[in-house]
Amino acid sequence: MEWIRIGADKLKIMLSAEDAARYALDCESTDYADVLTREAFREILTDMQGETGFDAMQDRIYIQMYPSKTGGCELFVTKMGLPHEYDDTSNTPTEPNASPIRKTKSAWRFTNLEHLIASCRRLAPLYLGASQVWKDEERSWWLLMSDCYTSAKNLRFLKEYAIPYPPDKAILLLGEHGTIICPANAIHTFAML
Repeated sequence: MEWIRIGADKLKIMLSAEDAARYALDCESTDYADVLTREAFREILTDMQGETGFDAMQDRIYIQMYPSKTGGCELFVTKMGLPHEYDDTSNTPTEPNASPIRKTKSAWRFTNLEHLIASCRRLAPLYLGASQVWKDEERSWWLLMSDCYTSAKNLRFLKEYAIPYPPDKAILLLGEHGTIICPANAIHTFAML
């Protein structure tokens, strides 16, 4: 694996065919929304961080992947930084496998605390928005997210851990039958547990 630092916020990573196989990446048919693909990207960036000094875990990132002539692939990783202002239709990507980033609300019901913590740990590097954690009378844990600037594809993995619930109904339900556990920045707070 080789790399070139293009700038303070951009890194090019060249993977040989063996490197791509080790990370289980197929440059021709990669699904950017797939959980295993995202884990492979995280593993590559973690492996490269010590050598390159490029810390992509603190910022939102944009990854472009292209097959190389030698059988491996080339990754272009760009730190997006924290957005200052968005509207619901801005930042629509031009890449065919990317999905638009929209400002959304969502509510998720977890049956146990361990699943909530695991989800928060996975969300923390890619989530930018407000979040709260509640607990209801039935001992379920709830994660409420608003002003969420992320692709819906980035939230799909939550269905492995939780049940989606209409956010407006969740707020009404929890207001009457719930207790707020963490009123602000819950994803990052629970990710540290």
